[in-house]
Amino acid sequence: MASLGLTDATGLVGVAAYVAAHFAVQVLHKSPTGRLAVVLNVIGPGCILISLAGAFNLASFLTQCFWLVLTLLGWWRNRRAGRAGRAMVETLGAPRPGQPVQP
Repeated sequence: MASLGLTDATGLVGVAAYVAAHFAVQVLHKSPTGRLAVVLNVIGPGCILISLAGAFNLASFLTQCFWLVLTLLGWWRNRRAGRAGRAMVETLGAPRPGQPVQP
C-alpha cells in the first residue's frame, strides 16, 4: 500500500471542499453565491493545484485554474451588484435593512 504524501493529502482536502460545497448547495439548499459555497470553491481548486506539484496533469491544472478564476469572478461581480443595489436604495431614500420606516 502506498503511503499518503503531503501533496496527496492536500488534494484530498480539495476534493472534500468540492464535495462539501456541492452538498451544501444541492442537499442543504444553501446559496451557490453565499460565503460558504464561495470559500469552499476557492479552497477546492487551491488545494488541488498544490497537489499537482506531486504529479502534474495539464488537464487538471487547467480545470482547476478555470474553476478558481470563475469562482472569484462570480464572487466579485456579486459583491459589485450588491453594492450597486445598496447605493440605489440609499439614493431612492428607501430604509436600510433593520432601519424603521419613516411615516
